Amino acid sequence: MSALPETGAALRGRAFPPNWPLRIGALIFLLYVGYAAQILDMRWERFVLGLDNGARFLGRMFPPNIAADKMRLLFDGMLESLQIAIIATGAGVLLALPLGLCAARNLMPLPVTIAARGVIALCRTFHPVIVAILFVKAVGFGALAGVMALVVATLGFIAKLIAEAIEEMSMKPIEALRAAGAPFLSVVVMGVVPQVLPRFIGFAAYQLDSNLRNSALVGLVGGGGIGATLFTAFQRFDYDFVLSIIIAIIVTVMAGEVLSAFMRRIYQDEAPSGEVVRRGADRVWHRFTTAERTVRLVFWAIAALALGWSVQTIEVIPEFLYDAPEQTVDLFGRMWPVDWSYFPKTVGAALVETLHTATLGTILAIALATPVALMCARNVSPSAWVNMVGRFILVGTRSVHTLVWALLFVAVFGPGALAGVLAIAVHSIGFTGKFLAEAIEEARAGPIEALRAAGAPRRSVLLKGFWPQVKPAFLAVSLFRWDINVRESAVLGLVGAGGLGVALQAAMDNLYWDQVGLVLIVIFVVVVITEIVTATIRSRVI
Repeated sequence: MSALPETGAALRGRAFPPNWPLRIGALIFLLYVGYAAQILDMRWERFVLGLDNGARFLGRMFPPNIAADKMRLLFDGMLESLQIAIIATGAGVLLALPLGLCAARNLMPLPVTIAARGVIALCRTFHPVIVAILFVKAVGFGALAGVMALVVATLGFIAKLIAEAIEEMSMKPIEALRAAGAPFLSVVVMGVVPQVLPRFIGFAAYQLDSNLRNSALVGLVGGGGIGATLFTAFQRFDYDFVLSIIIAIIVTVMAGEVLSAFMRRIYQDEAPSGEVVRRGADRVWHRFTTAERTVRLVFWAIAALALGWSVQTIEVIPEFLYDAPEQTVDLFGRMWPVDWSYFPKTVGAALVETLHTATLGTILAIALATPVALMCARNVSPSAWVNMVGRFILVGTRSVHTLVWALLFVAVFGPGALAGVLAIAVHSIGFTGKFLAEAIEEARAGPIEALRAAGAPRRSVLLKGFWPQVKPAFLAVSLFRWDINVRESAVLGLVGAGGLGVALQAAMDNLYWDQVGLVLIVIFVVVVITEIVTATIRSRVI
């Protein structure tokens, strides 16, 4: 006879032995948080003073400025940002497909995959803002530098995912084509593309969404778009116009999310409504309906028109393009050899500050995102209004980029790492909360219903029913977000939020390019080490 589940009173009254490893880990964690907060000068008095400043700051932001001249500047900036995002996504995904093919180990020889994966790693290492700074030096201020920076970011992201998708596909069609003597191009077109195209469209849709966010960012360093207008408004203390720009960015990003969701839907992996033509061992082939074919044709036509319109509208100065190779060689020539004496003077302390900022920001983000994720999870909060509020928080926080949040918090709390920690934390709420909410909704209902039927309190249901199932996803999302936040915190100093960005900005302001080279090398090494560390922890713990 099976044992009956314990009642709620038994669960509340049962004595559990103390978990000493957990207690020691919690103590070490608290000691680190206190130590890092002291290093970053995160004092309670400063936070309270910042709240008072924040109230005055918000008072100067409301109501948003909708004057005709401001709206004209806003419209022109957002239009240029949209064009930058469209061109960067179109060019980036087209270049990423062959690079992803070269990086796939099941299609290419080892030397080719090593070289391709090296290019992908290099594209993914540096933040788009740092890449934009280098392109601004090469081709001058304007949208072209922003486009080139986002193309690099797109290459790193899309090519990596395409390579993984190709490695996961079925090799039976490939082997059949090779056995029939088909050339390599035919193998790719007839064997690879049909299998990876739906995921490729999904990746491209997500990258368009990401580039819409980043296009508002590269303008902060002269890469064109709404970021330049936003930074100018901050410098002029025109905070009501700043609010108008932020609202416009959020609306545009939300529209981009709707568009990307539509793109993924029309190319989803699920079976369309058309009849089945034939079934294979690994794939079911369908004949698409006329309506489905029409929707796809219209989609491609609109995408081609948008790309052509953007290319024709973006202003490009030919003289800058002709001079770009010479300027690039000159720039890297000035960076080498690097000034190693700059490390103990400034870069070492800035590196420590960057790592503490990323870690504390991630910890704070997890603490803030967890209740929001519970609000969004329909199996925890069945209220539609609570779900809607939670999802609005997720979308709003991740729509505004970390550097923009840093600008806001620097205006409220002053320059320093406190603004950087808060910027990292608030921006990370959207990412962390979204994936935690999805993990909670995917939890098996059996253990949870058993606990509720036994009268267990809500806290016990969360800790004993949901947590054991959500724990792997929680650790994975936390590690992945920390990895991203190390990159993000390395550039926050460009707007005064502490870390390596401060050392980078100081070296660029003084035209000490050998010191700039040192900072870039340090960022590269740190990013590589964090990727290795997170991958190792994921493989052993999760």
